[in-house]
Amino acid sequence: MRWIPTADWSDNLRAIAWLMVSSVVFVGLELVAKQLIAEEGMSPFQVLWIRAVLTAIAIPIILRRSPIAVVKTRHPGKQIWRSVLLATASIAFFSSIAVVPLADAVAIVFVSPLFLTAIAFFFLKEVVGWRRWSGCLVGFVGVLLIVQPGMGERHWMYLLPLVDALFSAIYVILTRMVGKDDGAWTCLFYSVAASAVLFTVPLPFVWVNPTMMQWVLLFAAAGFGLVAHFCHIRAYSLGESSLLAPLSYIHIVFTTGAAFAVFGTFPDPLAAGGIVMIVGAGLYILHRETVRRGRPRPVATPGVD
Repeated sequence: MRWIPTADWSDNLRAIAWLMVSSVVFVGLELVAKQLIAEEGMSPFQVLWIRAVLTAIAIPIILRRSPIAVVKTRHPGKQIWRSVLLATASIAFFSSIAVVPLADAVAIVFVSPLFLTAIAFFFLKEVVGWRRWSGCLVGFVGVLLIVQPGMGERHWMYLLPLVDALFSAIYVILTRMVGKDDGAWTCLFYSVAASAVLFTVPLPFVWVNPTMMQWVLLFAAAGFGLVAHFCHIRAYSLGESSLLAPLSYIHIVFTTGAAFAVFGTFPDPLAAGGIVMIVGAGLYILHRETVRRGRPRPVATPGVD
């Protein structure tokens, strides 16, 4: 017996590869952002605005095309909406990490697949079985263990990653819609352009002159963000959103390890239990999805045991 994937599964495998690269690079962005906002005291509006401007300038240069060619889209309305949603989600998350430990904030964001699964079911007509629904609910219980509502120990900013989760879910759906016609670079340009425009308004009130080291970190954030978002867009343009979402949970593991290595922070026992539940639920959903679809499936081949 040998494994022979179908054509559709081949697209999903490529999407998973893009998603894994995206997850690793996003960790670099999160670490840099945490350093600038929580340790250096820089406003998240300033960090996001500088990152967005640098990325918007870099894209036409990388592609060796004019900005006008980059912004051409068959879905201007959806592109604008998804970009505004991403800008709002980004400022919610970046604001939260000024107070919330990085691993906790990232883990809370991963309630997003619960929203994403519902949206994919109702609007994309993707088939969602009870096992996947159950896995998402288990993941949500894990989020509750991290947030610990009603226990009086958590800062209200623990709620901001939930805002990120909801808006990111809708953003992913819109990315899947436009990604079939618009290139990944066009989608990325719109994403950062919205932040560059929207965050210009509060910028005069929060601006501080960065030091040389802070400029280095800001350029690093722009680079990490460009690569991570490009890979993320490619992933959701190729694969099924409700299949990719559970696998995204591995990002929590990457972030937890990196945050401990760099900042020496680690989730408390309840939060750690919640993270384990979230990751376990996500991997179980991925396993059940593979079994349900039979992809990759065993195909009898002469001469092969």
